[in-house]
Amino acid sequence: MPYVHNIKGTSDRDPKGYSSWLEFWEDKKGKTKSLCSNLHCANKLEVGAHVQKDGATDKHWYITPLCKPCNNKKESFYVSDDDLVRVTEDD
Repeated sequence: MPYVHNIKGTSDRDPKGYSSWLEFWEDKKGKTKSLCSNLHCANKLEVGAHVQKDGATDKHWYITPLCKPCNNKKESFYVSDDDLVRVTEDD
């Protein structure tokens, strides 16, 4: 289970071919989700958030479904590997 942090300054990025990053995540995963991906949160999800894994050589960007409070967290948090979708294949 990866420890991740939010990537700030990405709100102006649009997913090509999708109306939102949450729609991008749902399409890539082939499923929908109702709760925030932060394993210590039970809020309803609201956005597809840009995150990056902590302390790993993997510096790729990922999208994961989060509630707005978790999308604004400054500290890192745990998510399931299954809740991460890489933004691009060559990012």
